[in-house]
Amino acid sequence: MRSVRWIGFAVLCVLAASSWVIPQNSPSVLPLLEVQGILFFLIGLIALLISLRGGWRRQKVSEYWRVAVGSLGFFGAPLVVAEYAGGSVPSLTRSALFALAPVVVVIVVAAGDMATGEERRARRFLVPALIGAGGLLLLLPLEISGSLRGRLMVGLVGAAVVLVGVTSVWLYRLLGEIRWVEGIALAGLMNGLFLLVCSAFLEAMVWRWTDLRLVGSISFLVDGIEVLLILWLLRGMKPVRFSARYLVIPLLTVLESFVVERPEVTARIVCGTVLLAAGASALLFWKARDEEAVLSLR
Repeated sequence: MRSVRWIGFAVLCVLAASSWVIPQNSPSVLPLLEVQGILFFLIGLIALLISLRGGWRRQKVSEYWRVAVGSLGFFGAPLVVAEYAGGSVPSLTRSALFALAPVVVVIVVAAGDMATGEERRARRFLVPALIGAGGLLLLLPLEISGSLRGRLMVGLVGAAVVLVGVTSVWLYRLLGEIRWVEGIALAGLMNGLFLLVCSAFLEAMVWRWTDLRLVGSISFLVDGIEVLLILWLLRGMKPVRFSARYLVIPLLTVLESFVVERPEVTARIVCGTVLLAAGASALLFWKARDEEAVLSLR
């Protein structure tokens, strides 16, 4: 993989891991889904205006539609699920569950390329993915409510994890068939509209200018950069490699917390960190024989 991709991946992981220390202008009263909806819509609108110079091709309509739907499953739907389940599933538990995304990606890649021998190669990444997820579970133990709603919400978050894994493999192939700016426009507009509609139903929409101008904060800009980097890496980085970010980001967050907060070091923390680092490193750097060929999702 080109060095520029590695740099982009590193920047994405550092930005996402450091979100808790990024300053904001003032406490925002905007609901999360509304903020994200505005973010995606603005990104999509700007990309659409830029893409009009090159023209959209009618023969690519089916690809455009698939990219729009796939991006909705990758971005919008999981955001809505996470927000809806937030009252029943703590954020740490959601983070721990999303550490299973690399496992889903490995299984999808293996199941989708049996005829080309990709299945044998992808299977080798299953153990590192499980090791990394196990390490994060040691650091972030699951807190599952005993109520029926709590269990249903955990299942819903688990379904979102599966959806993210499947659509990431799907988008890797689809985004390579259209221009990058077209993919940004489709993903931005589709997810922006979807999130704003969901926010109108699930939250109290805020349209006062004094509140809306908070979207110009540093955190809002950083979120926009992360979205662009994700869309860029989705088309240029192998799905298994790219899924390692679900392990790398919490690993960096843990290391940052060690430096800033200096927590008491226990055997559990050490083992969890080591396993998390081992799993993430293997997904990123371990080269199985006959490196991945062209992926397809059947």
